[in-house]
Amino acid sequence: MHTRYTIVRALAGLIDFIVAYVPAVIIFVFGLHTSTRNADLLGQAIFVLYNIVALTGFHGQTVGKYFGHLKVDTAKLASQNVMFVGIREVTKVLFFTPVIGIPLLIVNLAVCLLKGRTIEDYVGQTVVTVVEPREVANETK
Repeated sequence: MHTRYTIVRALAGLIDFIVAYVPAVIIFVFGLHTSTRNADLLGQAIFVLYNIVALTGFHGQTVGKYFGHLKVDTAKLASQNVMFVGIREVTKVLFFTPVIGIPLLIVNLAVCLLKGRTIEDYVGQTVVTVVEPREVANETK
């Protein structure tokens, strides 16, 4: 069982959700007076873009993964193309769907508990690994 790992991944995902999606929706609804549905869709797009930019630009880490000492390892990808990371991140949009979102999220957590990987890891052919803080610091030098 990968209980601690799953909890850290869930919290890292929650941090990323709070950093990217929530502010985007608030800005679109209250700042730009967009309808709630459109703000939700635009927030989802911002969330996906945030993940793609963070994973490709910051050594496989988003803000949540940085604080959780996690890193997305894309070494198994056939190509280091941004498109493959995008495919991985677009699968997260399924968690926002009204009918299947919550059950799919529960299945995702169960798969992570049992196998140590999530649905987006299988789709994106990636593995999320635990890293020591000094490993990330050494990569930037």
